[in-house]
Amino acid sequence: MAMLSLLVVLVVVPALVGLLIGCGYLQFGRHHLLGKFRPGAPIVYRVLETSTCPSRDAVEVHPAEHGDLYYYVTNNYWRVEQVLPDGRIVARTPLMEHHYLRRDDPNLRQAGFIERRRYAARFPQPA
Repeated sequence: MAMLSLLVVLVVVPALVGLLIGCGYLQFGRHHLLGKFRPGAPIVYRVLETSTCPSRDAVEVHPAEHGDLYYYVTNNYWRVEQVLPDGRIVARTPLMEHHYLRRDDPNLRQAGFIERRRYAARFPQPA
């Protein structure tokens, strides 16, 4: 029993703390004041689109009532360029466009670990 509790304390607990820090659930220092969105952080913004031909990246594809169009959701991979004093976020697209977003926008979220690795080429390079 002592060996099992030693294993938990020395291996499992540090692994869980590292995982929580890596995913952004535990933040220390100045970044905690800015929230989870800080300059340079990769973000994902979901957009509802309408088209006659959905793209390969489309998810939640639904045909229109008469079948002429499709409604679907796509993910846009952006990077936080600046956090304004009023809490809004300035996001930069790969085409160097800027979008002003509210921090509590339901379509906005921080990119996960796997997304940051899998779609690394889609995020704009940090300035």
